[in-house]
Amino acid sequence: MENRTHQRQHTSTRGHSGAASRLALAAPPFAAHRISTNTLCLRDARNFTSDVIHRWNLGPVREDAVQIASELVANAVRHGKRRTPLPDGSPPVAWLALTRRPHSLLCVVYDPSQRRPRLTPPAPLAEDHRGLPIVEALSEGWGWKPSGATGKAVWARLALPPAAAPRKP
Repeated sequence: MENRTHQRQHTSTRGHSGAASRLALAAPPFAAHRISTNTLCLRDARNFTSDVIHRWNLGPVREDAVQIASELVANAVRHGKRRTPLPDGSPPVAWLALTRRPHSLLCVVYDPSQRRPRLTPPAPLAEDHRGLPIVEALSEGWGWKPSGATGKAVWARLALPPAAAPRKP
């Protein structure tokens, strides 16, 4: 199955006019990755997140961002499965998206199920029901919302450390 990665970076609009240049100024950095259905999907999600964090120079939040993305993708793969094609006949897909905001990093995972994610406290020795408690512990906040007629988006917001002041020579 083909893996697709899309990303958008800030673009310079100096010397340009019109609505397109105004829109480009407001567009935050964005990257998305189609989640494969094979057994390597979690490794791919971790690598994708780590690479984006590196490109965006957000090293201090890399470990937390990778863990959050990994937990949300694991939930999407495990609980967000849809065995039937979508109404238009296409196969169901899941996506991992990252976007940088002025003071936070937003991680969003879309899956084709409308099944609501539930924060369930795990039993002391249980191996499951730990994903959302981990996301809650590492993030500034998380939530979900229906996405279209056939799926949902689960998101987590990770606070970014204050930007270091530029040094004067």
